[in-house]
Amino acid sequence: MIQSQIQTSDYWGRDFALNDADVEQIYNHFLEVEQPQTAAEIARVIIASRVTETQAAIERQLAGRAIYQPRENFEVGDDLVFPYFKFAHSKVTAVRQGYNPQDGKFNVISVKINNKTREFAAGLATEHPLNHNSTNEALGLEQMDVESLYAQFGGIVEEKLAAALAEREEFVQLSQEWFVKPLIAEVNVGHLHLAEAVLEMSGGGPLKTAEILQHLDMDPSLDPSVLNFSLDYGLLNDGRFDEVAPAGEVAWFLQRLEPKAVLNVPDRLNFSSIPYDRALLSPQLLQLERELDDEWSDLPPVKTAEPVQFTLLYPHRAAGAIPLTARILPLFPRSASPRQRIVLIDEFTNDEIVAWVVQEHRYIYGLEEWYQTNKIPIGGYINLSPGPRPGTLHLGYERRRAQREWVRLATSEDGRIHFELKRRAVPCGFDDLMIVGTDVPVAIDALWKQVENRQRSIASLAAEIFPELAEPNPQKTVHAKTLYSAINMFKRVPPGPLFAELVRHPAFQPVGDHYWTFDKNLWKNRK
Repeated sequence: MIQSQIQTSDYWGRDFALNDADVEQIYNHFLEVEQPQTAAEIARVIIASRVTETQAAIERQLAGRAIYQPRENFEVGDDLVFPYFKFAHSKVTAVRQGYNPQDGKFNVISVKINNKTREFAAGLATEHPLNHNSTNEALGLEQMDVESLYAQFGGIVEEKLAAALAEREEFVQLSQEWFVKPLIAEVNVGHLHLAEAVLEMSGGGPLKTAEILQHLDMDPSLDPSVLNFSLDYGLLNDGRFDEVAPAGEVAWFLQRLEPKAVLNVPDRLNFSSIPYDRALLSPQLLQLERELDDEWSDLPPVKTAEPVQFTLLYPHRAAGAIPLTARILPLFPRSASPRQRIVLIDEFTNDEIVAWVVQEHRYIYGLEEWYQTNKIPIGGYINLSPGPRPGTLHLGYERRRAQREWVRLATSEDGRIHFELKRRAVPCGFDDLMIVGTDVPVAIDALWKQVENRQRSIASLAAEIFPELAEPNPQKTVHAKTLYSAINMFKRVPPGPLFAELVRHPAFQPVGDHYWTFDKNLWKNRK
């Protein structure tokens, strides 16, 4: 069997692009079925169209010609098709006798393909791979099956058609479905006001489209899938409504009833990009950056959703948030919605906690009460794992009997940052290099605002904090993780810019294993 080009990865990958005929085929398909279609359904339409087109092209090439098969006899002037040479066709120009011990006597025909004379066996008595029982088998036509081609190349086709249709205004995509604008049902102002009232009576939502639709006076003769799509389209283009379901689902919420910390980034989580030279970071510091997994670090996203343990940082503890980091991000399949409403299930109590994923600003809001109830410290380990259904996660921590541990506590003295070691009860597993805290959060907030207003640099903050952290240590060393955790009490700083400052300024000296010392004299003499 000869494999057609349509059965190759090159055809659907490197060489495939949606053309005008494909777009017209898709449009006509919508007019025929009059229902929204998934990318998978449209991809099958395109594949089927291309198969039909290929088969028709082959049949045109075969018209009035014979397929070359070694077992057949041919005469001068016979018009042949050679599938192995991309269905080239040529007339037989000569016939002579041939012989070899393996095949015995046979004929040799001469043809010209691509301006080059070639010779082929004919009248061959022995079996040969190019001998087949039927034309379809010889050309592989029976293998041009839409479902088998979709199984191999459907993902590529879906990706390319989505990109092509997105550039054409007559096509609309909502969640996993596509439709054409002329078939979308009218959703008027009255319908939208009623939808707002329905959601308000439900506490803002979330409600699925069908749950809202049953309260609206829309044309009952239309297909339910068309009504659902049309209402989704109307709500999506009205600023009062937010689509908040996890990827693959649709549910609506009244934006004005969403938590303020969802609509406006909490002050502690506000982050402005900090330029720095990544070339300063050694492989060891880059590895430490990956381990810390800060949501604002320049890290490649992890592709698979797996259980994650992260270390709680002060800004997230203060805001009641979870960082949306490279390792945590796969637990939330990316959605077109800027905000998603999810449920976190306490793995110990099975209590359900409503939380919100704010993709653009890389945080998940809704944990303030849970952090306080469970007395989770800064530096505590938090566990996340996939939940029992889409839009849910298991949430937990390493529970243990509370033990009194040494904790670095921040205070304010004469408007300056001060740290001291004190014992505090800690009821969970934690990173002893990152555990920090405070008994005077109001004073720490005042220092944070002062840092923001004065736009203090990372280096100046590090120089002020470092001696305070080093004081209890006889070697006067501070681990990079400790400095990272402490400095984030006063300024939102990812590891990269902080580490670059440690390397760049001679006042900070590495002593091994990510520990550093600080020379006050070199700092005072800086230019």
